[in-house]
Amino acid sequence: MRCCIPIKYYKMKNKTMNELYGSYQDTIKQQNFHVNTTKIYESGFLKIQEYMNQNNLSLYDENVGKDFLNSLVLQENVSANRLSEHNRAVSLLNDIINDVPFRIRRAGTKTHPLTGALGIYAESFIKQFTDEIRPSKQTMKRYMLSLSHFTARMELDKTGLKELSEVVVLRFFSSLQNVREYVSVPVRRFLRYLYVEGLIEMDLSIRLSTIKSHRAEKVPSFYSNDEIRKMDETIERNSPVGKRNYAMFLLASRLGMRSADIRHLQFGNIDWDRNILVFNQQKTGKAIELPLFTNIGEAIIDYIRNGRPQINNKTLFLQARAPFSLLTSTAVSVIISTIIYNAGIETKGRHHGSHSLRHSLATNLLKQGTALPVISGVLGHSSTESTMIYLHVDVDNLLRCSIDVPPIPDKFYMQKGGWFYV
Repeated sequence: MRCCIPIKYYKMKNKTMNELYGSYQDTIKQQNFHVNTTKIYESGFLKIQEYMNQNNLSLYDENVGKDFLNSLVLQENVSANRLSEHNRAVSLLNDIINDVPFRIRRAGTKTHPLTGALGIYAESFIKQFTDEIRPSKQTMKRYMLSLSHFTARMELDKTGLKELSEVVVLRFFSSLQNVREYVSVPVRRFLRYLYVEGLIEMDLSIRLSTIKSHRAEKVPSFYSNDEIRKMDETIERNSPVGKRNYAMFLLASRLGMRSADIRHLQFGNIDWDRNILVFNQQKTGKAIELPLFTNIGEAIIDYIRNGRPQINNKTLFLQARAPFSLLTSTAVSVIISTIIYNAGIETKGRHHGSHSLRHSLATNLLKQGTALPVISGVLGHSSTESTMIYLHVDVDNLLRCSIDVPPIPDKFYMQKGGWFYV
């Protein structure tokens, strides 16, 4: 007689979203996430709830989370980053309904190999690009990913330097779907590098100029001189915090300093004898000298004497409360945003952080007819090309900033042995 072994059926746990919400919020708070990470989790919860409402689902379980993620994959406008973010929200809900401790899922480090006959040249380009530009981690990731796709495709097509042509490049881009604009700039710069180095005879990057960058439509936020002066007038300067904020505002609006450079500024960077600021830029690592205008110097002195905590710290600007540590980058942006809001200036369609003042300074200088190399020096750019991209300058303004070519006498054209000798 066959022995019958009873089978134990497991019922999948489920709860309503209202029941889960409290535990979800408590878990987020316990993890002490950064404010941006908290927003990502909260957004994920709301999206899952929206999905359930649309599909008349009252109880959440693991299958609901799985179906929700599958529905996102089918949507063409959902990026990989957004899918990853919502996946984290689903994982958190699954941990809660299963009564297990929350586990942070970390994706393994992805490598983007540069392969094929063009791989070695792509590696040389990346090295030069890194040394000259010192890009952010996000930019570096974008370039490596884009060139990894490009070199892999060229390897598949058995394409080396000799076979590289306009047809091959355009065929590669025609195969791209939603990431064409994302990939265009890295590949275009790589092709330009190959031409400048004499590795290919034709500048293939020109053909790709019609493909707009994924950032091309973003117009830099700009505030006029009148708006900047209005901000000046509304800043409270009597309290210690007001004195600090005013000095920081002047550094951002009058000198175009980045928030990272402002918050890392030290006493040793101020040369009072020559009335200049000398420091290495946080973004590029390159040294820069900026004039210490009278109003800026007076604001800094006022803060040091009457507002700054009297502690032994080389950093100039500090938090107003103990432990009086270094300001965060978020704090600097919030300070500038608050100043702009308090001035009653319309910010719709414009950024209102510290970087918007840097853009405003450069744009106002351009409108006043300041030569482009001078603006590049103020911004700390290594080339006017970077400044042109940064400003999105139009031809009319650029022509106003050009230097007139002096007239050439007729005798130059009539001299014997010259190119124009007749």
